[in-house]
Amino acid sequence: MDAPEPSLRDVQRWIGAHIQPETTVSTAGDVRLNPQRNIPGISRLSVYAHGYQARLRQALAEVYESVHQVLGTGAFSELVDSYARRFPSRDYNLNFSGRHLPEFLVNSLWVQRLPFLADLAQLEWQVCQAFHAISYPPITPASLHGQSFEDWHRVRFIFQPSVSLVRSAWPILDIWEVRHRPRSEVNIDLVERPHNVVVSRSELQVRCQLVNLPQAILLEALLAGQTLDETCERLSGDCGENLPPIYEWFFQWTQQGWIVRWEQTHVDSS
Repeated sequence: MDAPEPSLRDVQRWIGAHIQPETTVSTAGDVRLNPQRNIPGISRLSVYAHGYQARLRQALAEVYESVHQVLGTGAFSELVDSYARRFPSRDYNLNFSGRHLPEFLVNSLWVQRLPFLADLAQLEWQVCQAFHAISYPPITPASLHGQSFEDWHRVRFIFQPSVSLVRSAWPILDIWEVRHRPRSEVNIDLVERPHNVVVSRSELQVRCQLVNLPQAILLEALLAGQTLDETCERLSGDCGENLPPIYEWFFQWTQQGWIVRWEQTHVDSS
């Protein structure tokens, strides 16, 4: 009795297993690939496997330009191959295939040699995300006027999806900014130079800028959904009685279009 013909789903899984690394081979039964010019079908399929890896390396190199520049092409290819085995892509769009690279790097051998690499990758991923993020109409600086102190402290601010903060013990912005220069020309002092980098986008231009530690603490908490009151309590613990110029920061953020709206939180009157 002849074996049943494999289903289309089984054939797709079988082909995927021969193209993507570390994928479990599906038992698709008797899958027959026609030979061409005396080349067996399974041999021709391997061309797509190599092509997939090459395209994956290219896609990640486009997102992680600075990581690629720091490591060099050979080491970067090894990194991508190792990453693909740990996080095989399930996306139709290769632009999203590198989303786990910062996480992958945290405990990797590459970070043991280059301790700033995971933070640098996180910055580059946020830059990529900011470029593709939806943009909403921002509030205006004038809308900040007329708000009472109590109103301000009970609100939760909603930021543009493109706005994020990356905090690092290393000068990751300096490293990122020289990503297009030859490695032989790069000489950056890494010692005791922490960077707090805000990523944002204005129209089609992604911007990365440094902020000081109090501003980073404030932004980090607000981006996480805390109210201004909750954030100020944290700032007072870190800064003591010398509270920073929060109102001036908010005015700058609204000028740059970072804030979309605010939401008044409910007060428990019991």
